[in-house]
Amino acid sequence: MKQALRDCLSMNEYRISAIIIGFFITLGVTMLQYLRLGTIDMNVQNLILTFIYVIGGIQVSQHVKDIAIKNREDRAAQNEP
Repeated sequence: MKQALRDCLSMNEYRISAIIIGFFITLGVTMLQYLRLGTIDMNVQNLILTFIYVIGGIQVSQHVKDIAIKNREDRAAQNEP
């Protein structure tokens, strides 16, 4: 199964997918804990916030990288005679 995922996804997509799957597993466990106990542990809250920050950070860094690559290509095209 792991090989099939690597064949279908690039390494960046594979890493992001693992993070998202971990987030949803943690979210599911958190929902069950809330239904059973009526409260959510502070450590689990911090873990969920960390997942959210990581996913958001990855998206922002990817967007910045895309802009930088586009600007570099535009400058290279302008400098060509």
